[in-house]
Amino acid sequence: MSFPHATLSVKLTEAYDNGIMLTMSTLKKSASEFHHGDLQAALVMAGLRHVEKHGLNSLGLRQLALVTGVSPTAVYRHFVDLEHLKASVAKASREVLGTMMLDAMESASKAKGAKAANERFRAMGSAYIDFGLKKPNLFEIAFICFDAPRLEEDSPNPWELLMSSLTELNELGCISDKNFKTAPMIAWSMVHGFAALAAQGVTGTAQETQASKNDILAAVKKALDIKVI
Repeated sequence: MSFPHATLSVKLTEAYDNGIMLTMSTLKKSASEFHHGDLQAALVMAGLRHVEKHGLNSLGLRQLALVTGVSPTAVYRHFVDLEHLKASVAKASREVLGTMMLDAMESASKAKGAKAANERFRAMGSAYIDFGLKKPNLFEIAFICFDAPRLEEDSPNPWELLMSSLTELNELGCISDKNFKTAPMIAWSMVHGFAALAAQGVTGTAQETQASKNDILAAVKKALDIKVI
């Protein structure tokens, strides 16, 4: 099962996943030296990495300009204010989450049928929780609403991945039409709630957290009354 990616978002998340470092030498250019859209994407990536390492509260427009080696004027040309920058970094954080979910689903199984669909659904939920565990600072910013200009849709979009997976399960007869109506919010709330606790480090030891994660994923399956036909 495959899902579409938007080109700029994919380049951003792929660069992030591959560990590309934005150093003074690679980013110290005038705005005119960047291709259209490249500077904004580079600034968002730099903000993403900064938040992951230092947390949301340390992110600022002038500080980002200093880190990337471009002028504050160049930064303000792409972000009207700090809220706009934070909203863009939040979007990129959700796309990191979406990429983790998508990768987990594709690694779980590419086969057809109910069993494979169930495996992908569980893998997606597991990846969501892992996002909170492994990237707590990105988890913190990902779902904050900022007063900023409307941005393009997330790609990959975590909510759309969830809906696609649940739709597949419904079409295969694993989730009834009645349960399908409430399944998205039930599944999202249960997994997101535990991921938030995990991100705060209050779910116990690594072993205890893993056991609780398995329990939550099993509880989601039970709550949705998912059956393997």
